[in-house]
Amino acid sequence: LRSDGTTLYLTKDLALAKIKFEAYHVERSIYVVDVRQSLHLQQAFKILEMLGFPQAAKCYHLGYGFVSLPEGAMSARRGRVVLFKDVADEAIRRVMVEIEQKNPDLPQEQRQEVAEQVGLGAMVFAMLSIDNNKDMVYDMQVALNFDGHTGPYIQNAHVRANSILKKGDGIPEKANFDYPLTSHEVQLIDLISRFPDTVELAAMEYRPLIMANYAYDLAATFHSFYHVVPVIQTEDLQVRDARLRLVAAARQALANALRLLDIEAPEVM
Repeated sequence: LRSDGTTLYLTKDLALAKIKFEAYHVERSIYVVDVRQSLHLQQAFKILEMLGFPQAAKCYHLGYGFVSLPEGAMSARRGRVVLFKDVADEAIRRVMVEIEQKNPDLPQEQRQEVAEQVGLGAMVFAMLSIDNNKDMVYDMQVALNFDGHTGPYIQNAHVRANSILKKGDGIPEKANFDYPLTSHEVQLIDLISRFPDTVELAAMEYRPLIMANYAYDLAATFHSFYHVVPVIQTEDLQVRDARLRLVAAARQALANALRLLDIEAPEVM
């Protein structure tokens, strides 16, 4: 406490931690705070340990770096402050223009929904696809690219998988993979199988980047499969059914990965 009776930030953090431990019995306490507050939180965790709280060992500081714009760091003094709503609205507007060009037959109401899913998803992925401890430059033009290491690129893979399944009249109940698999099929199966371990690793290390990279790798592998391996056009019904099941598995893994990143998986784009 200060001499005038007011509290320090550290005092409030200790009181909040005590409430978390005693009233809510939290299993883990994750502090998502600016990386520049690392020393402050290390001190708080150490004090909790010295006060006899065994839960102090389960406190973790998930730091994040500073976000700036291509024009430079935001500064109220220089009049260079950008509100989240303004950035989100502009991202949605740009995606809307893109959708109108690529899919003009899409109903207006659905266009708006997809534009919001893709625009906001692009922003989220841009933030989570780099090391959270590092500073970053948010470039909207890069984030909204449909062909780069971006959210829209991953969402488009989900849309393509969905389109194949619609054309194939759904997912076959059974499939037999007893045929010579292409290298693209093997790579896709391998990546899908890594999903559970990737989720566990990302959670254990508190690194959303791991999940973001996995989602991109899976999308890139599926795009390659999409361009090279025939599915609907395959004459062999056994192979066709197996590939449809593989597409369905890829779609599910993509949707799950996006959901864990808090990004929507659109059905169309």
